[in-house]
Amino acid sequence: MKHYCTRHRILFLLCLLLSVFTARASHVVGGETTYTYLGDSTSGGLSYSKYRISISIYEDCQNGQPEAIAEDDPAYIGIYTASGSLTHPFISDSIFHTSAVSVPSSFTTACGSSAPLTTCLIKKTFTKTYALLANTSGYLVSYQRCCRNGSIVNILNPDQNGCTYSCKIPPSPTYNNSAVFINYPPQIICRGLPLHYDHSATDADGDSLSYSFHAALNCCEGASTVKPFPPLGGPFDSVTYISPFTSGAPMSGSPAITIDPVTGIITGTPNAIGRYLVTVYCYEWRAGTLINATSREFQFVTTDCSADTYHPFAGNDTAILEGDSIHFAATDGASFTWSPGTYLSSTTIADPVGHFPVAGRFTYTVHGISDSGCVGDDIINVSVYPYAQYIVPTGFSPHATTYLAPIPMKNVVLSRFKIFNRKGNMVYSGGQNDPGWDGTYNGTRQDAGTYFWELEYTDNNGKSRLEKGDVTLIR
Repeated sequence: MKHYCTRHRILFLLCLLLSVFTARASHVVGGETTYTYLGDSTSGGLSYSKYRISISIYEDCQNGQPEAIAEDDPAYIGIYTASGSLTHPFISDSIFHTSAVSVPSSFTTACGSSAPLTTCLIKKTFTKTYALLANTSGYLVSYQRCCRNGSIVNILNPDQNGCTYSCKIPPSPTYNNSAVFINYPPQIICRGLPLHYDHSATDADGDSLSYSFHAALNCCEGASTVKPFPPLGGPFDSVTYISPFTSGAPMSGSPAITIDPVTGIITGTPNAIGRYLVTVYCYEWRAGTLINATSREFQFVTTDCSADTYHPFAGNDTAILEGDSIHFAATDGASFTWSPGTYLSSTTIADPVGHFPVAGRFTYTVHGISDSGCVGDDIINVSVYPYAQYIVPTGFSPHATTYLAPIPMKNVVLSRFKIFNRKGNMVYSGGQNDPGWDGTYNGTRQDAGTYFWELEYTDNNGKSRLEKGDVTLIR
């Protein structure tokens, strides 16, 4: 391209603009920089510490331009002594990627999970070992790339700003391994479902770790340089957040999206669709002193999902007599609220007692909350009868051991149970000790459809009763 662009000034400018456009890294949706201490060495009377430095970027290989993705190789790295103006790197280098791993596209929440989604995300890592001269100020490692995805909703002019991923290596003799995040960042999170994402890290040195949301670091404002070489050494500006978002509250949620400073677990319920830039810092503490901070930046995409959400269980529908009581027993939840509160001893426990002085049909809803903060509802119906009677199912599917028979309440005696087809022909008649109708007549299977029944019995007060109804035979 350079040979042709030097022929004419106009063509040169055109080629320059084209090269800038194809290199814009809107496909880079996150990244992190880490290091591993590999020991000391001496050369020429000078002491060196060996560190394996890794830069990881997350590439959107579904929507990103192939040309821009190709230009990620090699990655440019700058290593600065952490003193002075940080304008001249101790080391400037280029590294080709050493691994590329496809990040799983399925997601899991505390309340359910999705089937794999149509996404493509690659974690590409650039790793190289360096011998760093021992010093009393430590080192700063930086990587920079422009520009961000233009659809980010929580920062100003995202497509005009790039990203900086950096870390600090403590001064000698504080030898250290940076913390490493355990899980991949989530590609998709669900609006309306409680988020419970473990963003914690491990530390090879056993340092104490704490966590917080933090401002994302800017780079290459105006996109005049999409891939600086060498990357700058700081101090780095942060991106500008659009109100009501801040670096400490980067996402929309109710309850608010927060990170536990001790566990690193992100919780809350996202309530607005969008792409949010989120940066998490993991701080390393040794003997009460902060020695390092490892950061990960990522774009959290909130959308509407189809997931298997949490459901409490209110119990099976129940039939009782007027004046009797039942003991409710909701399950599959940490706390419960019942509504309405009519005839209940309590509305805020799993197992209230319901006492029913009048006949009727009562429907109750239990609102459950799980240990992880997921919410769901279930209903239970209570049929209260003025006298003991028989209950006949509204549907019946005959099998070898399945019969249609009236279900007795206490202290009732069956005289006769009859089944008629739609022509009025009786296809079954049975008494107190008969198993019930098996769906046949004279050994012939009857067609699916509606059948009619008559029920003669004596109730708990010794009164004879005749009742009628219909049932659906299902084949």
